[in-house]
Amino acid sequence: MKKVHRLSEDEFRDFTRLAKPIAGDSRLKCMRKYIQHGDKSTYDHCLSVAYTAFLLNRRLHVGAGEESLVKASLLHDYFLYDWHNKGDRLHGYHHPRIACENAQRDFDLTEKEKAMILSHMWPLTLMHIPTSREGWLISMADKICSCREIIQRRLS
Repeated sequence: MKKVHRLSEDEFRDFTRLAKPIAGDSRLKCMRKYIQHGDKSTYDHCLSVAYTAFLLNRRLHVGAGEESLVKASLLHDYFLYDWHNKGDRLHGYHHPRIACENAQRDFDLTEKEKAMILSHMWPLTLMHIPTSREGWLISMADKICSCREIIQRRLS
């Protein structure tokens, strides 16, 4: 029986092909030094979100554009600081804007990709509702991965 929570070898190759140009970039790799949830780096969190969003798209047959989905997922938390130390109590509300500004400075983004990054914290960010299939998938995948990371940390 096929595992629903895993990609097939062909699907994993497709994901890797899409993720590699951004995930392999030294600017994105610098997120490895920042902790996101528990003991997971922001880089690893974004990679998990991209994988999960891609998996949801494939398993639920959503029909989202996979290149933009993976790219925006990898950049959704590209805020480039340790929010535990530098951030304030409102980090959750304004980090999508900071991530989007940094991402558009360092990478070529479409308007749709910018909107996906800005809306990934919905409903916390009430004014930025996802407006695309890709945006909804990133928002869902981010919540799935964040919950998993927090629960794993608390259980260990």
